[in-house]
Amino acid sequence: MKVVTGATDGIGRSYALDLARRGFNIFLISRTKSKLVKTKKQILNKYSDIEVRYAICDFTRVSYEDYKRLLHSLNEVDIGILINNVGMCFDNPEVLHRVEGGIDTLTNVINVNILPVTLLTAGILPQMMARKSGIIVNIGSAAGSIHMAKWSVYSATKKYIEWFTSILQKEYENEGIICQTITPLLVSTNMIKNPLSSIFCPNSDSFAKSSLNTIGNSSSTTGYITHQIQFELIKFVPEIIIDLFVKNLNNQLLDYQLDKKRV
Repeated sequence: MKVVTGATDGIGRSYALDLARRGFNIFLISRTKSKLVKTKKQILNKYSDIEVRYAICDFTRVSYEDYKRLLHSLNEVDIGILINNVGMCFDNPEVLHRVEGGIDTLTNVINVNILPVTLLTAGILPQMMARKSGIIVNIGSAAGSIHMAKWSVYSATKKYIEWFTSILQKEYENEGIICQTITPLLVSTNMIKNPLSSIFCPNSDSFAKSSLNTIGNSSSTTGYITHQIQFELIKFVPEIIIDLFVKNLNNQLLDYQLDKKRV
């Protein structure tokens, strides 16, 4: 069974569909039952010879007991791949004390971006250890490698994922378990509020297919060739230039939001 969190939208949904295309049984985790039912139906309509299970979990509201119940359900099956995809971002770029929603939003971003990847990984590793086999894919972001003004908490939580996974690689390198970080740049999803795909901003289906092909070949990758090219080039760019790029990106996102409100 292959587990995908945040599995009913964007990259997560695309991961689930592509894993199903490859013939794997899927365990979907998301917060909205209607979307889970719809995604399960869509998968089975295309790939009727696989099994699809799901669990409802809102990671902004989940309690310790909720995590225990979820892990109990997950450990009832053999899990070959865990894709920790669920994530949350601010609606708009803003300095820390002015983030829309205030402390509630900041708490949600921290809870969604850090706790699931940590606790689900810890809860599923024992069965992978027993089999000496398993794959854990943690979805971060290139935002975790750049000091992104007006995205402070989001960027920091993505850095956590990168650091966390690199340590797991050291801890489990002799246990038959692959731990991989995916750090994409812009992907056309609802999270980034940008519906337009391009060669440098692929749609989620193209991205998921590409990134799944990197498993076992790279411990840390952007998951997509044009993203990797950009990421390697960024290493040679002075930080002052990167800051200007981030500022321009923030302005574009704000303009996009304003245009949506005018429609």
